[in-house]
Amino acid sequence: MNKTEMIIMRCSVSEKSIISRMAEKCGMGISEYCRQQAMQGEVWAIPKLSSEEVEYFHLLKAYCVNFNRIANLIRNKDLSLLDAIRELVSNLTQLQKRII
Repeated sequence: MNKTEMIIMRCSVSEKSIISRMAEKCGMGISEYCRQQAMQGEVWAIPKLSSEEVEYFHLLKAYCVNFNRIANLIRNKDLSLLDAIRELVSNLTQLQKRII
């Protein structure tokens, strides 16, 4: 959507500082922050993720895809897969016991 119209708003220095910090905390510019605040009545501050957290989310996504594939294969009753899953669970259990 083209944003061609302007609204001019006056505020104090301290208000502008607060609005700027809130916009930055939400990862937005001041205009976008004010627009969402006016249109929706609230803006959710989503904290920036560290590179380690982003990496964890990518791993979780990969695990989710793999578990969905496994579930689909089980649903299709691939018997050889059931044996492979049992073996994998056994190996993972042994690794877990060694770690703990």
